[in-house]
Amino acid sequence: ISVPQATDELANVSLVNIGLLGCSPLQPKIAMSFQCLELYHQIRRHKPSFSVQAMVKVLCALHNRSYFQALRDQFAIAFDAYLDILRGVRELADIVLKCDSPHWRMLHLCPACNYKQENELALIPARMDSMDGNSSLKRVDGSGHADEWIFKSSYLIPPDEVHVFKDDVRLRPGTWAAITHTAGDTTPGDTSESACTDNWKTANTISDNTVKVFKQTGIFISACRHGMIQTLVEMRAKYTLTTTNKVLDVYGVNGVTGYDIRCSYQKTVNSSSISTKACSNHHHFIINSFHGHAHNHQCQLRFHPLYQHGLGLEDLKTCKHIFSGSNAVSPVIRHASYFHWLQFIDLHFQQWDSDRYLELSMVLLSYRFLN
Repeated sequence: ISVPQATDELANVSLVNIGLLGCSPLQPKIAMSFQCLELYHQIRRHKPSFSVQAMVKVLCALHNRSYFQALRDQFAIAFDAYLDILRGVRELADIVLKCDSPHWRMLHLCPACNYKQENELALIPARMDSMDGNSSLKRVDGSGHADEWIFKSSYLIPPDEVHVFKDDVRLRPGTWAAITHTAGDTTPGDTSESACTDNWKTANTISDNTVKVFKQTGIFISACRHGMIQTLVEMRAKYTLTTTNKVLDVYGVNGVTGYDIRCSYQKTVNSSSISTKACSNHHHFIINSFHGHAHNHQCQLRFHPLYQHGLGLEDLKTCKHIFSGSNAVSPVIRHASYFHWLQFIDLHFQQWDSDRYLELSMVLLSYRFLN
């Protein structure tokens, strides 16, 4: 292929003018077409487990070439650059469309949850969310340690907001009732809830030294009842408080959040620095339908969705549906750098939200025709 290049023009600029993207910044010897990169982009969005190596092997087979690792590395570099270009274009478009204000994505992600008509009656609860963690999306410590790139995700709660709650509650969730019982302040309901949550593995705090092989031990997300992902945080100290604090700041009053271990988590919130905020916003935590039947009878009667006003048939198990899709990402990010670990999780969640938006639009459209 003949590539016309003007005087003092960078090689990649000349390549871009004819629809190619070089695999190195200054003197590229291999270039990928934008059509090929976009093809893999769409494949990766809809089939997260399809790795770069698999794509390059397919290309080698189509061109009757032998596969070797250097080709995979070159393609990965070009694909990273291509995704960076797409993000840059999206950022510029958001600025022009005035969609770049803080929390804009969270406030406009789900029209069914966030859009309010004029003179619309207030709903009780105002919105329904769920939050849960997933340990499948781990990353081995030391993987890609030479890669110092930082990926900025609109889903991720910044680490500085997480570190605020690192030492917020020193008391292990689930022990509050036992200690207050010794002091003579525990009610029968407190004791019952403590006994209920003692059976839950996730209710017990895991020390920082428990898992040493993984740098990232998983993710913790929150999502609206329609499956739109609101926040993402690494599973570090007090990631649940960080998530709750963000939901309270963005969405305000009269919300309901479903969480597997509501019993012990309510004690954690009451003992934390956001207890006043949660109380003033009239935010309620309940257990979800699936895990609810593993709680004791008294806990079910108080916090099961079946007995909550305004929840209808909602089960608040949205996060489990999300994790059933995101688990496909885990094989290709377990040994990735932190940049690529977060980049491909973010890419999958973007496609997940797009699919949910499409499904929601089809439901609303069909409802309009019926009426």
